[in-house]
Amino acid sequence: MKWRRFLVSRLVRLAFVLVAITTLTFLMMHLAPGDPARLVAGMDADEQAVEVARERLGLDQPMYRQFLDYVGGLFRGDMGTSFATNQPVTSEIAQKIGPTAQLAVIGMALILLVGLPLGIIGAVLTRNGHRWFEIIFSGSTGAMASIPQYLIATFLAFLFAVTWQLLPVAGSGSIEAAILPAVAIAVRPAASIARLVRVRTLEVLESPYVRTARSKRLPTRKLYLSHVFPNSITTMLAMGGVTFASLIGGAVIVEQVFARLGLGTTLVHSVLVGDYPVVQGIVLLLGLSVVLVNALVDVILGIVDPRTMEAGR
Repeated sequence: MKWRRFLVSRLVRLAFVLVAITTLTFLMMHLAPGDPARLVAGMDADEQAVEVARERLGLDQPMYRQFLDYVGGLFRGDMGTSFATNQPVTSEIAQKIGPTAQLAVIGMALILLVGLPLGIIGAVLTRNGHRWFEIIFSGSTGAMASIPQYLIATFLAFLFAVTWQLLPVAGSGSIEAAILPAVAIAVRPAASIARLVRVRTLEVLESPYVRTARSKRLPTRKLYLSHVFPNSITTMLAMGGVTFASLIGGAVIVEQVFARLGLGTTLVHSVLVGDYPVVQGIVLLLGLSVVLVNALVDVILGIVDPRTMEAGR
């Protein structure tokens, strides 16, 4: 019954968010400056050509009818046609999603491999009286968590690609070209995760059940694997949705620095040229991915720590 209530509440919340995202992406075209029909027909086209374009786009219909057609198209996998290339938006996205997905996967892996262990190590050394490490840890992670991602990307490109020439400075055709941008988008969330995990681990290490386990001479390895690690990882899972959203937002900026032909670069270019269907499609896709990842994180967190099902109802 708990799982049923939990899943129903999450599905209802997910449905509301999906409706909101779909509505906002639809309104984006109507609130954007300029006339989409004029953009399609050409700036030098006469009024008759503009009217023909408006009718072809369905912009001569009432707004509610346009919205229903838009939603119906989404259910059929039709996001419209690009103004710039006259190609289906789904095709435009399919061609550019690879480099962005690659960044997100590598960036998330870096966060897991760096943020979680660093936070646990920081808590252990802090608890053992290493005051100098606590000062260095707090200062360095606080600084990294506050530096804008475009500055991190620029610094990495200058140091590792331009000065030392160890990695490519641009491109999206190889794993080597993805290392610097992935690090650039992972530094801030990894630092934030490390700080949160450290605080949570210190709380766990001072908890009564860990003290009891220590008094029973439980081996250190078993103590950390059975008691400390599971409780620390819930903190990271709780931040999983926010972390993924941060990666997606960072990818839009960082792809510009490293000239990667991903969704971020395509989104910025489409905004500049007024290609609103592509902007709509990319924003909708990124929004849906963040929402679905948050829902998945909620389910995983409910499995790992059933107490969250009661807290999140």
